[in-house]
Amino acid sequence: MYLRVVISAFVFMFCTAVNAMSTVNFIAEDLHPYHFKNENGQADGALVDIAKAVLKITSLNAKFEIMPMARAFHELESNPNTILLSLLKTPTRTNNFKWLGSVYFTDAYVVSLKSNKAQATHLNHTKFYKIGTIRGYSSAKYLKQMGFKEDKNLVLVSYYQQLWQMLYKKRIDFALMNTLTLENELKMSGLDPNLITKRIHLDDFPSTLYFASNKMLEESTANALSQALVIIKKSGEYEAILNKWKLPLPTTANKL
Repeated sequence: MYLRVVISAFVFMFCTAVNAMSTVNFIAEDLHPYHFKNENGQADGALVDIAKAVLKITSLNAKFEIMPMARAFHELESNPNTILLSLLKTPTRTNNFKWLGSVYFTDAYVVSLKSNKAQATHLNHTKFYKIGTIRGYSSAKYLKQMGFKEDKNLVLVSYYQQLWQMLYKKRIDFALMNTLTLENELKMSGLDPNLITKRIHLDDFPSTLYFASNKMLEESTANALSQALVIIKKSGEYEAILNKWKLPLPTTANKL
């Protein structure tokens, strides 16, 4: 009962504070089941549902759009009312955006085909081969910082479908990706997940995904969204959304 009273009070305050605010734009890449374009051409997914639950509390108006990651970054950096549905918080990004709250986590691995016989037990071993990831991802910047070069051993593409097709056709030897969505991505690309194996876990790779906004987003809007996210976590709605999408709940190691 006490929790309901507290939540109701928060809802009233947020609705009063943000009713007159302008529309915010939630954007993300096509990454099932986090955020993707459904059969009706609408934005759908677990993090879309989380954003909508947050919006109900704030009474903000919002639009959703699915686009390639490189374009999403351009929108995030150029439009004050833009919010990316999921972004890893890295040291180089910390001061570039407003971080509205943690929404999920990732589990980064270097993967390959099981038929790949390369002796690679450390990321440095893959420098003698070709490794791929998505342009605009933090994984692309991470690999460049680790000494990989596009004209030598690094291949960047725009969509995960391209990445997996290249791996299966042996145009690249390895891929660096979030393996929580790996099976879904492969199935949706028409590929057999049983042919893939996880090779190298990147323990030092950032793992927490955030709602991240343009730095110029109104402070009152940012605060309202952040507090509403806290509310749906405390109320159990956040967990219910993850269960609906059959996503693992955060553990102690990646507690949000």
